[in-house]
Amino acid sequence: TRLPGFCGEWSPIKISKHASLKARIGWQALTTAEYLDEGAHFLVTGTDFVDGRVNWSSCHYVDQWRYDQDRNIQLRDGDVLLTKDGTIGKVGYVDGLCGPATLNSGVFVIRPLQESFAPLFLFYILKSKVSDEFLAMITAGSTIVHLYQKDFVTFEFLAPSRDEQTAIATVLSDIDAELAALEARRDKTRALKQGMMQELLTGRIRLV
Repeated sequence: TRLPGFCGEWSPIKISKHASLKARIGWQALTTAEYLDEGAHFLVTGTDFVDGRVNWSSCHYVDQWRYDQDRNIQLRDGDVLLTKDGTIGKVGYVDGLCGPATLNSGVFVIRPLQESFAPLFLFYILKSKVSDEFLAMITAGSTIVHLYQKDFVTFEFLAPSRDEQTAIATVLSDIDAELAALEARRDKTRALKQGMMQELLTGRIRLV
């Protein structure tokens, strides 16, 4: 299915050729004692991804020297994040960056080289069946699940022009926003129902 106004063939995008893939390297690993409850430099882990976005309120912090240690994993808006340990393949997209932020050792940051793809388009590709099938293939038979960089760089997918990528990502993002609004309305209605149950089932409020 194509959006109106677009045509032309789709071309392969290869992570090894068209993207920068970075992570906290082994000797920079953090201990749990370095996960601070307050500070100025956010530490983003896979558990902080909520509905594909970073939940900044759940993040820990690290000292500035840890943030400064590796510029390659200092986050910026438009970064695509992918977990590589534990629950692999969990995807996050950075927008509305709240301050200086870095990664723990369980997350890749993916950026386009020479604007070869729209980051938000890649985000949705990594949330799709295309990515699920790739991850299932490379982890088949593994007892310890880990996404190695040497394996993930072999990932490739088809993509249209960058303008069409942006248009597709915008449509999907708008749907996500509508879903979030509906879920918030549902939660509000559920809370209202709970309050009504308490009043009606205890006789504090009687039906007319």
